[in-house]
Amino acid sequence: MHINSRRLTFDAVMLVLLIICSQLSIPLPGVPLTLQTFAVGLIATLLPVTDTLIVIALYIVLGGLGLPVFANYTAGLGVIYSAMGGYIIGFLLEGLIISALLQWRGFSRLNIMWTNLLGAAVQLLVGSAWLMAFNHITFIHALLIGFVPFIIPGLIKIYLIYLVAWRLAKVVSFQTK
Repeated sequence: MHINSRRLTFDAVMLVLLIICSQLSIPLPGVPLTLQTFAVGLIATLLPVTDTLIVIALYIVLGGLGLPVFANYTAGLGVIYSAMGGYIIGFLLEGLIISALLQWRGFSRLNIMWTNLLGAAVQLLVGSAWLMAFNHITFIHALLIGFVPFIIPGLIKIYLIYLVAWRLAKVVSFQTK
């Protein structure tokens, strides 16, 4: 088995970025606004599918094992089994969608934008559905507290992902191959 140390190092850097971005948050009632989704989108945009899923899964496992990597330095299975758990599990789907579609459709400016939009929407829908089930509220109510407030910040993050990824892709070039 051939191990690409450059790619492994970049994966580790992406994991650290995800952990750091998780701590940059604005507390809101219900669900905090963090830069986690920015990091997940950037990871999925720059890395191949397997690396994307490994980095995000490792993040979830580290948090589940008790390392304070989740938003606001929280950790443990209690966070995953809380109202926020759907958003965390949704990172895997978001990453899969973005990375797989970019590998399939090609790495272009437009594809970066629409795949991140689709991935972010799915992640928010999963989180909202989990929120609905966890809090025993209607889906509409869950969308109003777990999706709608994140539309504008999400669009801004997607634009930032595009800007950063487009510049980094020239140096990194894992996803663009």
